[in-house]
Amino acid sequence: MSCLLDEGICTVPADDRRPSPPQSSPDDGIGQHLRRERLQRGLTLEQLAEETGLSRSYLSNVEREVNSPTINTLRTIVDALGTTLSQLFHAVDRERRVLTRPHERVELTRAGVQGITYTLLNPSPVGRLEMMMLEVAPGAASGDNPHTHAGEEVGLLLEGELDYWIDGVHYRLQPGDCVSFDSSTPHRYHNPGTAPAVCVWSETPPRF
Repeated sequence: MSCLLDEGICTVPADDRRPSPPQSSPDDGIGQHLRRERLQRGLTLEQLAEETGLSRSYLSNVEREVNSPTINTLRTIVDALGTTLSQLFHAVDRERRVLTRPHERVELTRAGVQGITYTLLNPSPVGRLEMMMLEVAPGAASGDNPHTHAGEEVGLLLEGELDYWIDGVHYRLQPGDCVSFDSSTPHRYHNPGTAPAVCVWSETPPRF
């Protein structure tokens, strides 16, 4: 906030004013949804920054689609707003609940992991199934240590090649290969090739 004390004038940055929340639109990106949610809760960017530990300028850039948040950062913002990612998108009209057009997809990255991008294909899931596009750059990996979580998942490799370890067993996936397993089984992956590995992935319950 900047104040011109000599003239008795106090101006508030545009991002921190509290206008009526804008109406939902099927063309809205994730930043617009976050801004709408913040305004509906009567929060300024400074207040949200204090709640999340993120800078005001970074949050402003996220809302304006200048910065794309990592999964962990997005969860931090959503938690501070007292909502969930799926609930965030349920505010959009009925068409968006059943149809996601290419420009409406949500792209996420993982904090501390380079070369891996998730693109949510149904960012407003109304059920127990989540679908995403997974792109793994050459040499990129999910990490040296296998990870586990509740649920089930199925992955179909469309392009490139991918090494996948499920319960310690190694599989080399080629285009058209499909893996399916219980997510509580230790699993990890690595792209050994020179081209990106592109997969369509589904899992339940939704994690994002």
